[in-house]
Amino acid sequence: MPETIKQMSKHDRKEFLKATKSGTTQRYYIRVMIVGESSAGKTCLLRRLMNKPIHDVISTDGLNIERRKCQIDVKTGEWHFPTANKDAYSVWSRQNEQFADCGFWDFAGQKEFYATHQTFLSANAVYLLVADISKDFSKKTYNDMLEDKFDSLGEYIDFWLDNVHCYRTDVHNASSKCSVYLNPPVVIVGTGIDKIPSDEREDSQQNFQNHLRKILSDHEKCRHLRKTHFLSNKFPSFNRAEYKKLRKDIFDEAKSLKNWGDNLPSRWIVLEKEIYSKISETNYTMSYAEAIELAAKCSFPDLKQTTSELDSFLKYEHDIGNIIFFEDVKDFIVLDPKWLVDVFKCFVSNQYENELINMTEWAELENKGKLSNNLIVTLLEKVPHLSLMKHKQFVLQIMEKFDIIVKPRNNQASELFYMPCMIKPVTLSDIIREIGAEKCKKKTSWFILEFDFLPPSYFNHILVSFVKDKRLSTKKDNQLCIYRNIGLFDINDSGTRVLMICLSQNSINMQVLQWNHELHCYSDIKNNIIDLVRLMKLRYRINITYTKKFKCSEGNSFENEGRVDFDTVLAEREYRCTEHKDTHPSKDIFNSWSYKKSHKGLVQYAGLQFGSDTGTLECQQPFRRTTFFLK
Repeated sequence: MPETIKQMSKHDRKEFLKATKSGTTQRYYIRVMIVGESSAGKTCLLRRLMNKPIHDVISTDGLNIERRKCQIDVKTGEWHFPTANKDAYSVWSRQNEQFADCGFWDFAGQKEFYATHQTFLSANAVYLLVADISKDFSKKTYNDMLEDKFDSLGEYIDFWLDNVHCYRTDVHNASSKCSVYLNPPVVIVGTGIDKIPSDEREDSQQNFQNHLRKILSDHEKCRHLRKTHFLSNKFPSFNRAEYKKLRKDIFDEAKSLKNWGDNLPSRWIVLEKEIYSKISETNYTMSYAEAIELAAKCSFPDLKQTTSELDSFLKYEHDIGNIIFFEDVKDFIVLDPKWLVDVFKCFVSNQYENELINMTEWAELENKGKLSNNLIVTLLEKVPHLSLMKHKQFVLQIMEKFDIIVKPRNNQASELFYMPCMIKPVTLSDIIREIGAEKCKKKTSWFILEFDFLPPSYFNHILVSFVKDKRLSTKKDNQLCIYRNIGLFDINDSGTRVLMICLSQNSINMQVLQWNHELHCYSDIKNNIIDLVRLMKLRYRINITYTKKFKCSEGNSFENEGRVDFDTVLAEREYRCTEHKDTHPSKDIFNSWSYKKSHKGLVQYAGLQFGSDTGTLECQQPFRRTTFFLK
């Protein structure tokens, strides 16, 4: 059973097994992800791999997807490309068990697009990490990965390897023993050697390799690396031998992936082919009714009684990245991810910024995150060939599904959406001044989830989940307190308790501000975010790990200095705060977020203990308050 099917629901697995009884076919597919720094030569490399000229190459805006543009003979490893007289579809239509279909995903290097890139990354892919080795490789530190530019080539490589490492799986050899490698495989391609004097190239290549080993040190992510290739896109060798070697390595690495040679129901492969044939320059969507008609032609049984198998097939195609399909939004099916890329570009790309600079709605989007209906219409009309206005409601539903836009709980009756990733960055200190937080009577300690690596889009999913479920705080001008990577939420109706959740480098931080002196336990809010992280890991099938930490209420949550482990606070009455060079009582940092057992084995909540004098304690749940009577 294919790995993707194994991760689907029991019902979908049952439908798959039922479909296999009518016959199966082996399917070979290679997805090549081309990632790296902007202007490193990623698109030129793609063109060279596909035997195309590079004279008309322009910088990638967002993501360029070239699906089913070539095939590879699974026995010989020979690559076959369309010719002037034979288009890509006619090449693909001859697909059988002898050929692997190959697709390329060329990711823009600009950081503005990183929040959307995560949608398209996959564990079943070969990654080409492109780096211009003529640039300075020295690695510097940076304060905020999401807002500042990377300081060096080394940071781009480190960042992309961290992203790939989130999808890690073991590689098993023929004897089922674990390999020294991890999948997905990463092939580093060093470009720009033509910019280096010929007598210095060998030293430059060696220095690049040395720096690479230095930044990776002994981190597990180095196990993704395979061979390194050095080449010039501008001046290739006479027989293009360097590209032939790279193609061979791509093919060899693809064979180690779990989806290589998946056995699929034959009728699923036939329907997949029929769906692809419907894609054209002006048609990227299909109605669900049309999908039913196509499935009937492909021998899907009992479609008049149930579309259960069709839905399982569509979910599988969605999970492997061929289409966009959601069971609860199935009026239309997106036939090619390019459509979604173009939709994202309408809103995320800065290509229309100069045209819209005089629109007050554009300023509202950048400064407050408001996405008005007028601006939505204007942006969607920028790409008339996709007929996005015809499917406007569907477009908005899909963008909501991917957490790109959100309708706050405060404005459920309104048509106004918010788009957090488009808001210009604001410092936390400025936000504190805006809401008058310096006058609050009490602040909890910071509760922090510190990750080994946190993908850029991940916090946006968390923030959007909170915005959907909780009421955002408002500022003096009645504007909602939603920012890029920061959100403030009212915990009670009077607004005297405000939850602040924000992102810092590879961590999610929470603190509650109180305009009263009451004692409260916010353990359920803490547990809520832990549950959200767990659900996000399952939803996006990524491997990320974190540790729970605290920081004193006056600490700078964006700095690692002064953070203390969960277990340390539990074990000791006091701990030393390295940020303030002083000791703090453990209860001051712990009590607001959880309970602990005292040395006598009695349970304590917020400084109150069973067996002590009678008291009351309010334990805060999201928008519900429970009072415990302690005796």
